[in-house]
Amino acid sequence: MQTKSRHPLWRYAAAFGFTVSALVVTSAEAERFQMIELNQTGNSAYLRIDLESGSVSRCEQENAVWQCSAITDMSAEQETSLKRRIDELERRVDRLEAEQTDQPDMAKLEEALDMSEQVMRRFFSMVQDIKKDMAE
Repeated sequence: MQTKSRHPLWRYAAAFGFTVSALVVTSAEAERFQMIELNQTGNSAYLRIDLESGSVSRCEQENAVWQCSAITDMSAEQETSLKRRIDELERRVDRLEAEQTDQPDMAKLEEALDMSEQVMRRFFSMVQDIKKDMAE
Protein backbone atom coordinates (compact mmCIF):
# COMPACT_ATOMS: atom_id res chain seq x y z
CA MET A 1 0.00 0.00 0.00
CA GLN A 2 1.19 3.47 -0.79
CA THR A 3 0.42 6.44 1.41
CA LYS A 4 -0.79 9.64 -0.25
CA SER A 5 -1.27 12.97 1.42
CA ARG A 6 -3.77 14.12 -1.22
CA HIS A 7 -6.36 12.56 -3.43
CA PRO A 8 -5.17 11.86 -7.03
CA LEU A 9 -7.86 14.16 -8.45
CA TRP A 10 -6.26 17.09 -6.66
CA ARG A 11 -3.01 16.29 -8.39
CA TYR A 12 -4.67 16.13 -11.83
CA ALA A 13 -6.63 19.33 -11.25
CA ALA A 14 -3.46 21.15 -10.23
CA ALA A 15 -1.51 19.74 -13.18
CA PHE A 16 -4.08 21.04 -15.68
CA GLY A 17 -4.65 24.32 -13.87
CA PHE A 18 -8.27 23.61 -12.97
CA THR A 19 -9.73 25.40 -10.01
CA VAL A 20 -12.72 23.42 -8.90
CA SER A 21 -14.19 24.49 -5.58
CA ALA A 22 -14.93 20.89 -4.56
CA LEU A 23 -11.28 20.03 -4.97
CA VAL A 24 -9.81 23.03 -3.18
CA VAL A 25 -8.15 21.81 -0.02
CA THR A 26 -6.79 23.99 2.74
CA SER A 27 -3.58 22.98 4.47
CA ALA A 28 -5.58 22.19 7.62
CA GLU A 29 -7.75 19.74 5.63
CA ALA A 30 -4.69 18.22 3.99
CA GLU A 31 -3.20 17.57 7.42
CA ARG A 32 -6.48 16.20 8.75
CA PHE A 33 -6.89 13.41 6.19
CA GLN A 34 -4.54 10.71 5.04
CA MET A 35 -5.12 8.78 1.83
CA ILE A 36 -3.93 5.21 1.43
CA GLU A 37 -4.01 3.62 -2.00
CA LEU A 38 -5.47 0.14 -2.13
CA ASN A 39 -3.78 -2.12 -4.67
CA GLN A 40 -6.70 -3.75 -6.42
CA THR A 41 -6.64 -5.13 -9.93
CA GLY A 42 -8.42 -2.90 -12.40
CA ASN A 43 -10.02 -0.71 -9.75
CA SER A 44 -8.53 2.40 -8.24
CA ALA A 45 -9.58 2.75 -4.62
CA TYR A 46 -8.34 4.61 -1.56
CA LEU A 47 -8.91 4.63 2.15
CA ARG A 48 -9.46 8.12 3.52
CA ILE A 49 -8.54 8.33 7.19
CA ASP A 50 -9.70 11.29 9.25
CA LEU A 51 -6.80 11.85 11.64
CA GLU A 52 -8.96 13.92 14.01
CA SER A 53 -11.99 11.67 14.45
CA GLY A 54 -10.49 8.32 13.42
CA SER A 55 -13.25 7.62 10.90
CA VAL A 56 -12.33 5.69 7.76
CA SER A 57 -13.96 5.95 4.34
CA ARG A 58 -13.43 3.94 1.18
CA CYS A 59 -13.15 6.14 -1.89
CA GLU A 60 -13.39 4.78 -5.40
CA GLN A 61 -14.20 5.96 -8.87
CA GLU A 62 -17.43 4.76 -10.46
CA ASN A 63 -18.44 6.04 -13.90
CA ALA A 64 -15.87 8.85 -13.77
CA VAL A 65 -17.23 10.05 -10.40
CA TRP A 66 -15.32 9.69 -7.17
CA GLN A 67 -17.43 8.60 -4.20
CA CYS A 68 -16.46 7.96 -0.63
CA SER A 69 -18.50 5.78 1.68
CA ALA A 70 -17.93 5.45 5.39
CA ILE A 71 -16.65 2.14 6.69
CA THR A 72 -18.72 1.28 9.73
CA ASP A 73 -16.75 0.41 12.80
CA MET A 74 -18.36 -2.60 14.40
CA SER A 75 -16.30 -2.04 17.52
CA ALA A 76 -17.69 1.44 18.23
CA GLU A 77 -20.33 -0.06 20.52
CA GLN A 78 -17.70 -2.19 22.22
CA GLU A 79 -15.46 0.85 22.63
CA THR A 80 -18.31 2.81 24.24
CA SER A 81 -19.01 -0.11 26.55
CA LEU A 82 -15.34 -0.37 27.52
CA LYS A 83 -15.08 3.37 28.17
CA ARG A 84 -18.16 3.17 30.42
CA ARG A 85 -16.61 0.23 32.31
CA ILE A 86 -13.29 2.05 32.69
CA ASP A 87 -15.10 5.10 34.08
CA GLU A 88 -16.95 2.90 36.60
CA LEU A 89 -13.70 1.24 37.69
CA GLU A 90 -11.91 4.58 38.05
CA ARG A 91 -14.74 5.87 40.26
CA ARG A 92 -14.53 2.68 42.35
CA VAL A 93 -10.75 3.02 42.75
CA ASP A 94 -11.17 6.66 43.79
CA ARG A 95 -13.81 5.68 46.35
CA LEU A 96 -11.63 2.86 47.77
CA GLU A 97 -8.59 5.14 47.98
CA ALA A 98 -10.67 7.74 49.80
CA GLU A 99 -11.84 5.09 52.29
CA GLN A 100 -8.24 4.09 52.99
CA THR A 101 -7.29 7.65 53.85
CA ASP A 102 -10.25 7.93 56.27
CA GLN A 103 -8.54 5.72 58.86
CA PRO A 104 -8.74 6.79 62.50
CA ASP A 105 -5.96 8.94 63.83
CA MET A 106 -3.62 7.57 66.48
CA ALA A 107 -5.04 9.72 69.30
CA LYS A 108 -8.50 8.21 68.85
CA LEU A 109 -6.99 4.74 68.67
CA GLU A 110 -5.04 5.28 71.91
CA GLU A 111 -8.16 6.58 73.61
CA ALA A 112 -10.12 3.49 72.56
CA LEU A 113 -7.34 1.18 73.78
CA ASP A 114 -7.17 2.99 77.16
CA MET A 115 -10.92 2.62 77.58
CA SER A 116 -10.70 -1.09 76.73
CA GLU A 117 -7.92 -1.53 79.27
CA GLN A 118 -10.01 0.15 81.99
CA VAL A 119 -13.01 -2.04 81.15
CA MET A 120 -10.88 -5.18 81.31
CA ARG A 121 -9.28 -4.15 84.64
CA ARG A 122 -12.68 -3.44 86.10
CA PHE A 123 -14.04 -6.75 84.80
CA PHE A 124 -11.15 -8.76 86.29
CA SER A 125 -11.51 -6.83 89.53
CA MET A 126 -15.17 -7.82 89.69
CA VAL A 127 -14.23 -11.46 88.99
CA GLN A 128 -11.69 -11.34 91.85
CA ASP A 129 -14.35 -9.85 94.17
CA ILE A 130 -16.81 -12.61 93.24
CA LYS A 131 -14.13 -15.27 93.88
CA LYS A 132 -13.44 -13.75 97.34
CA ASP A 133 -17.14 -13.68 98.15
CA MET A 134 -17.52 -17.33 97.14
CA ALA A 135 -14.45 -18.37 99.17
CA GLU A 136 -15.88 -16.84 102.34
